[in-house]
Amino acid sequence: MDHDKAIEVVNENDVAGLIIDLSTIDISSTIETIKVLRNKITGPIVVIATKHDKKEKEILYDLKIDAYFLEKFEYPVFIAKVRQLFWLYDKLRDEEADKPEIKNDKLIKCDDLSVDFKHYRVIHEGNDIGLTPKEFSLFWYLMQHRGQVLSRDQLLEGVWGYDAAGSTRTIDIHISHLRDKLEENPQSPNWIKTVRGFGYILDNDYPLVSEN
Repeated sequence: MDHDKAIEVVNENDVAGLIIDLSTIDISSTIETIKVLRNKITGPIVVIATKHDKKEKEILYDLKIDAYFLEKFEYPVFIAKVRQLFWLYDKLRDEEADKPEIKNDKLIKCDDLSVDFKHYRVIHEGNDIGLTPKEFSLFWYLMQHRGQVLSRDQLLEGVWGYDAAGSTRTIDIHISHLRDKLEENPQSPNWIKTVRGFGYILDNDYPLVSEN
């Protein structure tokens, strides 16, 4: 299916996901197609490539594809991955539906922390703790899922927005930075705790309260 036909199909139908085979469409058309369709498709976009191309892969993940497979993949694994992606999208949609709407100008308080969405910062005892944009996004994602154990893959999907297999060390590094800024004793954290063999969980003792 070419670029124009793909856009036509998505515009006229409720398309839940998209699989793009680079053996039948060139990379430039693929990039343009994904740019147009990413926000119109309510589920995963999966790309099948004929050969590994690191730069191509980076560009596609920057466009928010969900998975990148080489052509010689094991079919059962491919199907399992696609099913897992649909499950993840369905789960995230259910979670979003259950969350109260939070406007960008809100200040949300949790115990002695305040999350300032207008300036994308976290304040502790009146002081901005100096989170980077990605640290802020990771902390708020954990805050939204307080009391829930999240795997590194779930955090990558939820915060970075793509399947970054082999890059889970990124999560550990950002969690370490968050602890350095959040915790009185980063080696014995009270907020972000490690669940051995799985991932991380944020303390759930305090409610989120809107301050305006």
